[in-house]
Amino acid sequence: MRWLWMIIFTVTLNLGLPSTGRSADFVVYSIYRGLDLGNPGEIPQKDYYINMGSTQGIRDGMILNVHRRISTYDLLSEKLYRDVTFPIARLKVIHTEGTAAIARLDKMLPVEKAPSVNPFAVVVGDIVRVAE
Repeated sequence: MRWLWMIIFTVTLNLGLPSTGRSADFVVYSIYRGLDLGNPGEIPQKDYYINMGSTQGIRDGMILNVHRRISTYDLLSEKLYRDVTFPIARLKVIHTEGTAAIARLDKMLPVEKAPSVNPFAVVVGDIVRVAE
């Protein structure tokens, strides 16, 4: 019986501790751009495919924040220092399914508000979070 209490105690302790690893982030996993037919004044839309959908509570019309994660390098110690994550854009969801959503660019944040990033666009691998 004592071993049973030890197991319950251990499980309870582990549930209360913060995880040492990063939780899985939702990201832009693909980008499709409409075919440019050369019509004057017509700009093909870009569709951003995201690996979260109705299962995670995403609905059509929701606004999502896009963040860029970059690794920083310490020039003094000549080592990678840490990852920095900052917002770069907002997307508006146009279609949702179980674990996927399609969104279009709502707006890019001004360059004055974000560190220098290249390219200054939403790219595959950017982190996506629900706007609050």
